[in-house]
Amino acid sequence: MKTQHIASALFASSLLVGAISLSAPAFSATQTPLVTVAGLDHVGINVPDLDKAISFFQTTFGAQLASDITPGAIPDAWKTAFNWRTSSELKRFVMMRLPNGTGVELFQYSGAQISHERPHQDDDAETHLALKTDDVAASYRAIKQAGLKTLNEPVTNADGTQWFYFLTPWGAQIELVGKVKTAQ
Repeated sequence: MKTQHIASALFASSLLVGAISLSAPAFSATQTPLVTVAGLDHVGINVPDLDKAISFFQTTFGAQLASDITPGAIPDAWKTAFNWRTSSELKRFVMMRLPNGTGVELFQYSGAQISHERPHQDDDAETHLALKTDDVAASYRAIKQAGLKTLNEPVTNADGTQWFYFLTPWGAQIELVGKVKTAQ
C-alpha cells in the first residue's frame, strides 16, 4: 500500500494567500466562544433505503439500533422552518449508536420533489462523515474486502494523521481517520 505525504509548497502557499486575503472574520478563536461544546453527539444522514442503511452501519461499524420512530405527517410550519420540500413526508427515522457512543441518525423521506441524486462533493453542503479508527490500514483492507468502493488508498499527513475515503452503498462518503501506528 502506498503512503502519500501531503507537503506541497504550492498547496500551503495557496492556503496562506487565501487566509491573508480574507477580511476580519465575524468569529474569532481568540474570543470567548458563544457556545461551549462538549463533543459530537450525532450526525444526521438522509438515506434512500432505511433498512439497508441500518444493516450497513450494523455490519460495517457494529452500530446498535437505539430508537426507531415513524413520526406521521410533518407540519407545514416545520417544512418551511427546516427548508423541506412541500411534498416531503418523513417515513421513518432511527438513531444508531456506534460502539464509542456517537450517534448516527438515519432519515428516510418520500415525496414527489425529493431528489436521490447525490450533490457534487464541491457543492455547498456537508460532504462526508469522518470516523476515528485505531488502525487505518486494517480498516482499508476490511472495506476493500467487503466490496465497498474506496476513493483513495490511505494518505499519511506530515503530522502522522492517516485517512482514506469510501462510499456507502447509497453513495455517501465516509472517511476513516487515525494516527499512524509506530513501532515502540
